[in-house]
Amino acid sequence: MIKSMPNNQQGLTLVELMVAVTIGILILTGVTGVMITNKRMYKEQNEMGRLQENVRFAMEMILKDIRRAGYMGCMDRVTGVNSTVNGVSSDAFLLSLQNPIEGSESASTWYPSGSVEGLSEVNDLHVNPVEMLPDSDGISLKFFEPIGVRIRSPMPLVSAELKVDTVGPLQEGEIVAVTDCATADVMQLTEIQTVSDSLQHNPGNTNPSPGNSTAALSKTYGTDAEVVRLVARRYFVANSPVTGETALYMYAQDLKDFDNDGDTVEFISQELIEGVENMQILFGEDTAGDDTVADIYVDADAVGNWDNVVSARVSLLMRTIQQDFTAQINTKTYDLMGTTIDPVDDYRRRRVFASTIQIRNRANL
Repeated sequence: MIKSMPNNQQGLTLVELMVAVTIGILILTGVTGVMITNKRMYKEQNEMGRLQENVRFAMEMILKDIRRAGYMGCMDRVTGVNSTVNGVSSDAFLLSLQNPIEGSESASTWYPSGSVEGLSEVNDLHVNPVEMLPDSDGISLKFFEPIGVRIRSPMPLVSAELKVDTVGPLQEGEIVAVTDCATADVMQLTEIQTVSDSLQHNPGNTNPSPGNSTAALSKTYGTDAEVVRLVARRYFVANSPVTGETALYMYAQDLKDFDNDGDTVEFISQELIEGVENMQILFGEDTAGDDTVADIYVDADAVGNWDNVVSARVSLLMRTIQQDFTAQINTKTYDLMGTTIDPVDDYRRRRVFASTIQIRNRANL
């Protein structure tokens, strides 16, 4: 007869159960810790990658326009620019090519024109006020932008319409210039004839304003001339009226506004990139002579002669958008080319970036 062996395993003792639970908790804690660490590392890498992409875009925008500041086609002197736009004088910034580069030190007056437009409240799509940060600098840049529109037949009179090979992307109300290698005339387009490919610049307070004081240009232009856009842009840092976060803004002509209200040439502030906390700018002045090499770099309010500004140094303080991926509060201060910036203590990561750029059209004078 075969006898069965007695089964001595009747269950788990309390000690065995506690040991098993403890081991399970330790394993679960370790796995959870690894998951949390990996998630924090991923979020940090993602935020820092986003910061790097933001500064790349911001620097590319600003430096590209600094290079083009003062570009007048094949002209070599701004004194050859005439304007028929109403209200434009030699020190007006936005509607003329005078002072192709300007600066604002800590949201102060724009130098050298003395303009204060857009310092305290810049309209953001005509709804929300946008104010420049008081401890951050700004830069203004102007240049002609080629758009592939050339004069196809000579003007018979100085007040004649401009017959072009194509009207291209131009809109009625835009501020443009007709230019050759000797002179340029800035005007507002009052009417565009797409059938005959002609541009009119009639006088009067047209719709949109400001209009032209006269239709007569400084001379008749021939087939060696082209029609270009007058681009005027201001870059500055401000708090977003929507999110409250700091961002890089551009103040420029709103080319989409002509069909909306049609009452005036509108300049609006547009948010370009988030995460820009501060911007400091130094202007390189050639004080030694005509070698177009900067001898000193100074703030906007310390420039001796703006005609001798041949380069600029731009420094940006960037911060991550999120601030909850690190348990260590950031209490650091940051040096932006000699200016100490002390941000609000929080849990964001920050980096300082700087670049020096030559103003190409000043280097060729």
